[in-house]
Amino acid sequence: MRSIRRFLLAGVLLVVSTVLAAGTLVGYLDASHELEELFDARLAQSARITQRLLGDYLQQDKTLPAGDAVYPDWHVNLPADHSDTADDEATPLGHEYESKLYFQLFDDNGRLLLRSPEAPLNRLVPLQPGFAVGRVEDHDWRTFTLQDSRTSRWLVVAERDDVRGELASKLALRGLLPPLVALPLLLLLLWWLVRHGLRPLRLLTQDIGRRHPANLSPLPGLEVDELTPLTQELNRLMQALGDALEREQQFTNEAAHELKTPLAVLRIHVENALHATDTGHREQSLHKALLALTRSDRLIQQLLTQARLDNQQDIERTPLQLGRLLRDTVAGLAPLALEKGQNLSLNADLEAPFEGQPVLLGLLFGNLIDNAIRYTPPEGTINISLTAEHEHYLVRIRDNGPGIAPEHLPRLWERFFRGNPQQGDGAGLGLAIVRRAAGLHRAEVRLHNVPEGGLEARVRLPRGPN
Repeated sequence: MRSIRRFLLAGVLLVVSTVLAAGTLVGYLDASHELEELFDARLAQSARITQRLLGDYLQQDKTLPAGDAVYPDWHVNLPADHSDTADDEATPLGHEYESKLYFQLFDDNGRLLLRSPEAPLNRLVPLQPGFAVGRVEDHDWRTFTLQDSRTSRWLVVAERDDVRGELASKLALRGLLPPLVALPLLLLLLWWLVRHGLRPLRLLTQDIGRRHPANLSPLPGLEVDELTPLTQELNRLMQALGDALEREQQFTNEAAHELKTPLAVLRIHVENALHATDTGHREQSLHKALLALTRSDRLIQQLLTQARLDNQQDIERTPLQLGRLLRDTVAGLAPLALEKGQNLSLNADLEAPFEGQPVLLGLLFGNLIDNAIRYTPPEGTINISLTAEHEHYLVRIRDNGPGIAPEHLPRLWERFFRGNPQQGDGAGLGLAIVRRAAGLHRAEVRLHNVPEGGLEARVRLPRGPN
């Protein structure tokens, strides 16, 4: 599993190591360049001093020494071991690096006049003023050639090139040493910092882990900007889960309460049919049992529909035509109106393009029209119309039934409330379904009695995006 802590530690360590390595490399290259310039300056200065000393030497002693080597005691007091593996440290007698410096003095014709005791007899480089590189005994030598304008003599001062490389390597290693020593300490500090920084997340995890599954109370707020959105979303999720569980419990209680009576009635009628002694009583009991079964089926369907709508937070909208949907809904309910001899009319000439959920809109209009049919007396009239307003579509469903008592109008949206329990066989869930379906479409539904008698339902749906 991926670990944020390991990712942060590895990432920071990689970045820090890369930056330190790059900085050390740049420092090494820069130090090497500056060191080369310093060595060259020192070599040129040594050449000018040596030139002056050799000039004085030739003026005082006109005879050249045997083998051309002057100052034979130059390196006498140095440590005996001058090998490359010697401990290159300063001593009271000098430094071992002195044996890696020498000079040659030539006349204008290129004849060797003087040299240091360990200098070779052959020229290292051509006699040209300035810096150059020569090779003697498997070693590269950095040289500086200087010509005396008065005597036309050429002086070549040389220094072993590996001395410079050795010093540059030591400087580079010493430059790397502090970062290498500091890296473990830095890693330890980073580990502590990351652990301390992730502590609020660990506390949040522990708080959630200690909770009982039934405890859906909000999590305590953490004073951490990065965790505040997470805590808010978790609280929102637990609130939604709590609401869903509450709706489920409410649905269970309502279903148990509402189904108890029709099932008891159904049981009584079936028992009466079983104990009936003649065919007439048996058929009458079976007919009543069928009515009770029909009512129970309708109640179950409405309860399931209401439960689905309660758990639905949003809908998937599709383009549709409200006029066509109304015509299909009216056509499906027309047989109920014809059975009661009612006049069911629809005035919806425009197509009314709309975006919504066809099934839910069918439930919305179907329940309103079904209620009008059920509570309107035989031979009654039910008029349905669709008009377009500036920003809304308006659907009116008007009947000439008994209407609703004014004191009952505010309670019509309550579940299982029936304004006229003596009429119809509804369960009191139709308008609750209507209200929920309308809310999911940002629609507005209002019911009011009309002065001429009857009830009118007005559904106002937004024409634009909703």
